[in-house]
Amino acid sequence: MKLQSILLSGVLATQALAADYAAPVALQTYNNNIVIANSGTNTLSLLPVGGTTTQDLVALPASPNGFCIDGDTAYVSVGGARGKLLIVDLKTKAVTDQIAVGHTPMAPVKHGNTIYVPNRFSSNISVIDLATKKITNTYNVPREPIALALSPDGSTVWVANHLPSGTSNGNFTAAQVSRIQNGQVVNYSLTNGSQGVRGLCISPDGKYVVVAHVIGRYQVPTTQLDRGWMNTNAITVIDTAQPDKAAWAILLDDTNQGAANPWAVRFTPDGKKLLATHAGTHEVSIIDFPGLLNKISNLKDEESSEILGFLTGLRTRVKLPLNGPRSVATDGKNLYAAGYFSDNVIAMPLEGPAARPTEIKLPGNGKPQSKIRLGEQYFNDAAFCFQEWQSCATCHPDSRVDGLNWDLLNDGMGNPKNTRTMFLSHRAGNPVMTLGVRASADVAVHAGFVHIQFIIPENNMDECVSAYLKDMKEVPSPWLDVTKLSAPQTKNESCLQCHAPGVERGTLTDSARRGKEIFKSAGCVQCHPHPAFTNKQLIATGTPTGLDQGKKVLVPSLVEVWRTAPYMHDGRSTSIKEVITTHNQGNIRGKTDNLTEQQLDDLVNYVRSL
Repeated sequence: MKLQSILLSGVLATQALAADYAAPVALQTYNNNIVIANSGTNTLSLLPVGGTTTQDLVALPASPNGFCIDGDTAYVSVGGARGKLLIVDLKTKAVTDQIAVGHTPMAPVKHGNTIYVPNRFSSNISVIDLATKKITNTYNVPREPIALALSPDGSTVWVANHLPSGTSNGNFTAAQVSRIQNGQVVNYSLTNGSQGVRGLCISPDGKYVVVAHVIGRYQVPTTQLDRGWMNTNAITVIDTAQPDKAAWAILLDDTNQGAANPWAVRFTPDGKKLLATHAGTHEVSIIDFPGLLNKISNLKDEESSEILGFLTGLRTRVKLPLNGPRSVATDGKNLYAAGYFSDNVIAMPLEGPAARPTEIKLPGNGKPQSKIRLGEQYFNDAAFCFQEWQSCATCHPDSRVDGLNWDLLNDGMGNPKNTRTMFLSHRAGNPVMTLGVRASADVAVHAGFVHIQFIIPENNMDECVSAYLKDMKEVPSPWLDVTKLSAPQTKNESCLQCHAPGVERGTLTDSARRGKEIFKSAGCVQCHPHPAFTNKQLIATGTPTGLDQGKKVLVPSLVEVWRTAPYMHDGRSTSIKEVITTHNQGNIRGKTDNLTEQQLDDLVNYVRSL
């Protein structure tokens, strides 16, 4: 079905730019232009190379998550629970078609008439035949595919999966990279502690895949930050011919300066330079890739992931005049990056000692940052942290979980616990933290700056972060039926918590509806009542182990529990079903031992729909 062409001008431009911020999430070069996807204004911007202002804007029906370009056509992934792939004619500035895909589609890749779309919260890859506009295949991958790379011959798709998918109470847990080849999916684990995977690219010759991620040093108490004690920031270089044997995690950090939250990676067309943005410190690393391969070849028994300053002499580290570079592009001569929080694009020559970035502001309403927007910025900003090692978002990517256990010092030492989501942290009640050791979420935010980033927050930073966390919108579960959207039953705040304006929330499936009744009859509702699905009580569940054995645990909210694995306070379980069966001896947390397999499945389907 052809959609009406919309070129922003006059009234239409004014309406589209009524959004407070552009919030660019992706950019690519196109002919003599740069194309930028703006998630705040739901637009594509076209910026002439060497220009000082955007040329045209293409209006999109939903927020873009990423795109690819082939010829004069852009393929743009938009939306959340009912995600779509849009086909955009860049010459006419028209959205010409759309294809329904999965939950929160990210940047696609294309070869010939086939396009691959990673659906982040569906945890799968849609394969689309562009001749028929139909999905011809779907591949399941471990957890939250967030980026793709395609081999030059189109035979192999590489997938970056955002978070670890295993338990967190053992000696190894890490996110994985998947390879789709000959109809088969093979998964390869990154270095122990790897999480927060963001960018992925493949060298022009197809010999190497590079992925950007954080490495959490989760097996030590959080007593300091020096020399990457808690978190280091890395790119992993994978030999595509032997990915199970040849993969090297290379730290972007220097000995006394972190490179927090690596995000976008990209090769120059000749493969000689690798570009990597540090979204937390607002920088880009320009890396001599042949030199890096040579240094890797000379490694003996040392783990490259333990060597700070490994890139000394091999890279130029450039501080950029923007905030939150989540995307990078190059035409071989220049580097382009966009600031997610500063709403600007920079262009910078790749060669020459006098190379300086030039800045172009993206169209917006020009309003000062709101307290909520500043809070999100501070939450992601590592420039305030001691030696710039990490931000709040390092351990809470997208303000949720990193899939790791951490031994924080607020409740003693030697008792690590699974990371909890920040969603509903302020709205579900007091106290907070697993053992209820903080009186409120506001207190916890302030303490996080002091004891995790080792700074005293200034300029109301902690208040802004609290405002941002209070305003967080729920991401509806992928287990809901999106063919039928639900609406709020009332207009009170508790109802709007799950039915936020503009959020497409599906309805319960028949199985989940049956599970809802079991949730009540089994007594689960006593500790997990609507609307926050927690009674905010400290309960003796008998489940804590180690130094926490016998202690009461704060009942967690079940809202968004579908995305917060692993489960239990020590991350010992990867499935909700296991939590309510194997780890519910004596029916301490609801009477579930007499349920049939069908009833258990119905109960699980309800819980993971919340």
